[in-house]
Amino acid sequence: MKKLFNSITVELRKTIFSYGFILCIIITCLLCFTSPVYTDGLTGKEYSTFEVIANKNRSIFSAYTSSRILHTSVSPYLTLFIPVLSSLPFVTSFCAERLGGNMRFVITKSGKYRYCISKYISAVLSGGTAVMIGFILYSVAICLVFSNEKLSAVELIKMFVGIGLYGIVSVLPAVFLAAFIKNKYMICCFPFIFMHFYYTTVSKIQDIFNAHFRWDIVMKMYFLYPSNIKEILFHFNSGIIIYHAALAIAAFVGFTVIMNRRLDYGQ
Repeated sequence: MKKLFNSITVELRKTIFSYGFILCIIITCLLCFTSPVYTDGLTGKEYSTFEVIANKNRSIFSAYTSSRILHTSVSPYLTLFIPVLSSLPFVTSFCAERLGGNMRFVITKSGKYRYCISKYISAVLSGGTAVMIGFILYSVAICLVFSNEKLSAVELIKMFVGIGLYGIVSVLPAVFLAAFIKNKYMICCFPFIFMHFYYTTVSKIQDIFNAHFRWDIVMKMYFLYPSNIKEILFHFNSGIIIYHAALAIAAFVGFTVIMNRRLDYGQ
């Protein structure tokens, strides 16, 4: 157990002290500012957080609070790019280790199963942490600009934990792909493409049920959206937990099985 803990600690250092970790934090923070937080009912124009801040003195935005802004600050752009961003800390260090030939020595020292476990844990923790830190920086800026009325520390913590869980769930496709793809750009881009088709497919299925007035089924399908896990501490849903726990287990099993099927563990 001590060796496993040491392996996880070493892997976390690799991912946290990588340029991918810093990039994830910065881009996550910036994308939060592009979140549409208001839609004009007459013109249909959407106002991002940047635009709301720039027009803060207008009467229509005068009543906006930091709580209201933060609860609507996960934009469609962020939803699509989170799988890419959250994978950067893990992918940059993992691919560098593989291409540099160091993987062979690390596996020899730690053991192949301990290696897979430590890689998986460091991937999900670093991805979730980087996304959460990016959102925290954004939250600090919002709290400095807008009124903090009705915003409690407990509410903020729930938001931070929720967005961290969202980052953890989003990194799972990249972890699975990293088991058999060596190119870091492909590992990062495939989840982006997959999530686009995934969201589109789920939305189309919901439209079919909407057309038949089966709104009960439509409501039950919301657990299929990974972005909804960020609200799990505000609106508990066992379906969301079970579904994403199953995905996490499947990603770990797939990653471990594929990595251990290699004849040359240094490749």
